[in-house]
Parts: sequence; structure tokens; C-alpha cells
Amino acid sequence: MTKKNVDRAVLVLLIVMAVLLYFSTANFKGIAIKTSAKYVQFLAVFIGGLSVVQLGYSLLKDRSFDRLVITEHWPRFLSLLGGLIIFALLFEHLGFFIPAAVFIPVVSVLLGFKNWLAIGLTTAGVLGFVYLVFVQMLSVNLPGVTY
Repeated sequence: MTKKNVDRAVLVLLIVMAVLLYFSTANFKGIAIKTSAKYVQFLAVFIGGLSVVQLGYSLLKDRSFDRLVITEHWPRFLSLLGGLIIFALLFEHLGFFIPAAVFIPVVSVLLGFKNWLAIGLTTAGVLGFVYLVFVQMLSVNLPGVTY
């Protein structure tokens, strides 16, 4: 199976999941309709929308037929998996922002990025975006955030 076929299959799966997630909010009851349902709908729309954009871009621009080789980068894959597990373990104790501030740069370096300015700006941008959208706009109570 080629990389582009795997990417497209994953994108189609994400679009289907986003649609199902959006329609699942119809079963919410009481106060959850105004709070949790809006949050879930927000996530579904953005995940589905971004997946549609990426799928369209892939269909219009991608002409490569590279084969998907999973076993070529086992140390990198295992490092990323280990980092994700550590992030998940620290998430409950330290909240979201402290582990994410460490996890994002570590993952960037593991993926081969070397521009520290770009890594720092990306980390600050992601954390700022999460804070503005989820904490300020949607009033989601993230672990480690006190009001």
C-alpha cells in the first residue's frame, strides 16, 4: 500500500468519525446540550473540516507512489510512543500546559526539526491557541488551569 493511499484512508476515516461525533451530540441531555455538546461539535467541525481540506489537497497535488515502510524508523517511533506515554502520565499531575510545553519541543526534535526559534514559536503558538480557544472561549476546565 502506498503512503498516499494510507493517508487518504486515514483522512476519510477522520471525516466519517467527525460526522458521527457531531451527530452524537443529539443524544446529550439537560445542561450538557449547551456546554459539552458545543465543545464536541466544535471539535468535530474542525477535525472534519481540516481533514476535508487535507484530503482535497492530497487528491489535487500528490503524485508520488512511495511505499509505506513502517519498520524503517523503529527507534524514532518507539521514542515518540514513549514520550506520549510519559506525557499522558504527567498530564493528570502537572496539568496540560507544563507537560505540553516540554512534549512539543521534544517531539519536534525527535522528528528531525532543528530550528529552535521555529520550535519555540510553534510551542508558544499551540499553547496560546489551546488556552484562548479551550480555556477562554469554550470555558473548558483543563487540568492544571485554575480560574
